[in-house]
Amino acid sequence: MVKKVYLIRHAQSEANAAIDLDNPTFYYDARITDFGKKDTLKLRELMRGINFDLLVCSPLTRTLQTFTNIFPNPIKNTKVLSLVREHLDHSCDVGRQPDILQKEFPHFDFSKLNKYWWNNDIPLDEKKINQESIHDLDQRVLRFKEWVNKRKEKTIAVVSHGTFISRIIHNYFLDNCEFKIWYPDKK
Repeated sequence: MVKKVYLIRHAQSEANAAIDLDNPTFYYDARITDFGKKDTLKLRELMRGINFDLLVCSPLTRTLQTFTNIFPNPIKNTKVLSLVREHLDHSCDVGRQPDILQKEFPHFDFSKLNKYWWNNDIPLDEKKINQESIHDLDQRVLRFKEWVNKRKEKTIAVVSHGTFISRIIHNYFLDNCEFKIWYPDKK
């Protein structure tokens, strides 16, 4: 059986709906909008009949909310994976500590997340926007591809982010709550 990875971009977030990401409001770890919530319900219907054997989610709030709405009854084999987080470029890409996330999303396991997971595990002022280079992003994408290739599961859903996904599917940028099937076995 060919490995199929459903790369799902998160629903519309407060930052996506904003005109300017960093001025005058900062959107730290942005949440999804009401419009985004409606989109997740449509995508839930599309995903309903697919038997995933692995579910993966970025630890940013907008992806956790998107995931929760699309997969209200997650399978046992669900992973929160910082490798699939967004390219750190704006305030909305700054994450939160695992213990804070655990309180808001108790059905996820954040025990494998380091304290500063959104900043390549380097401690910093938590409100600082420490931009990640495209080179570092591409290295992270390569590590994710290696991680997927080592997995035995064949039908995988990954709830992630536009820029991260675009680096996998060759610069095609998905709309919010859109998905693309990636076949990692095909070169």
